Amino acid sequence: MMADRIRIVLLLYLLCFSPLSGAKDQGQYLLSEKTYKALTDAQALMSAEQYSKAEVALLALLKRTQAGSYEQAIVQQTLGYVYSAKSQYRQARTQFQQALASGALPDPVSHSLRYNLGQLLLAEEQYQAGINTLEKWFSNEPAPPNSAHVLIASAYYQLDQFNQVVKHMKIALRNESKPSENWYQLLLAAHLELKQYSASISILEKLIVRYPKKAQYWQQLAALYAQLNKQTTALAVQVLAQRLDLSDGEVVVRLADMYRYLQIPYKSAQLLTKGMRDGDIVENQRNLNRLADSWLAAREKEKAAVILARLAKRDASGEAGVKYGRVLFDLAQWQDASSAFEISLQKLVGKRRGTAYLMAGLSQFHLDRFEQAQTLLMKAAKFKNEKQQALYWLSYIDQVLQNKTVNSD
Repeated sequence: MMADRIRIVLLLYLLCFSPLSGAKDQGQYLLSEKTYKALTDAQALMSAEQYSKAEVALLALLKRTQAGSYEQAIVQQTLGYVYSAKSQYRQARTQFQQALASGALPDPVSHSLRYNLGQLLLAEEQYQAGINTLEKWFSNEPAPPNSAHVLIASAYYQLDQFNQVVKHMKIALRNESKPSENWYQLLLAAHLELKQYSASISILEKLIVRYPKKAQYWQQLAALYAQLNKQTTALAVQVLAQRLDLSDGEVVVRLADMYRYLQIPYKSAQLLTKGMRDGDIVENQRNLNRLADSWLAAREKEKAAVILARLAKRDASGEAGVKYGRVLFDLAQWQDASSAFEISLQKLVGKRRGTAYLMAGLSQFHLDRFEQAQTLLMKAAKFKNEKQQALYWLSYIDQVLQNKTVNSD
């Protein structure tokens, strides 16, 4: 793999800066025919993984180049790749540093080489020097890859600069569609070092959702809740951790249920939403009802309404339609609430029809459709549980209508 990378990189340099390429600044970035041929021969040896022979050839070529020249910088750079392939990182680092220090390389080449130098410095555990080099690279890099953020975050961690770790790892995790487990672990470690326990809990929840069978994450989560004096929550996590024989989706559902039981419904809703989006949780009626209940408990009625609208379409009993209508009623969406109750009445049987008639009548009342409201409320009055309320509203509507008559006269 290293040989392939070297071959590609070196080939690009040789093609871009060959004797036949266009000159910049009166030939500043041109190689002589002799140097170009020697570099081509060295590259062939590198491609054949004959690194020692390539090293000898490049060292001989280095002696024939002018100090501080572009040609010498290119040879030094190539020699650095040879040493990297031989795992001789100190020698590779020296060659890269000398090539950069010459100032003879084009900016794009220097930029790329600086990143490689930063990696080598970190490999030698020269963390501060590596960070300084990488930070300079970051300042000129318009779109740093996520791996670069992880690399410098790892170096900052070695120097106990945990705020910098958090900064770079958050960027990497935010931009990566499928981050690796150790990325989360590095961010978690930094949060713990900073005693940022709430943030640590958030990371652990993500790890548990992704790796629900790993007991250490459950243990850490319980310990953190205990640290925050949330003993009941800590105990609940410990009890749930004993059920690690459940499938991944079931673990997420149980965790969501636990948060709702512990009156942390917003977190429950977040877990369920993500679980369904990622395909870890089946989007069936039972789980949609869980999600709607979590949003309602979190006082997020608009979000609950979106879920209940989906649930009502699937529910043959009409119960979900009543719940959906109630939420719309609370949101003062009278017309939509009325429609939801009327649809539910087509499905409901038995005593639950009374509630739907009552709420449908009240929705019509708020729409100033008094005759329709009276019709529905009279039907609601035939049900024992709704009779008293229905009669009250019928009486109230009669008063409203009488006042309208008097005022019109």
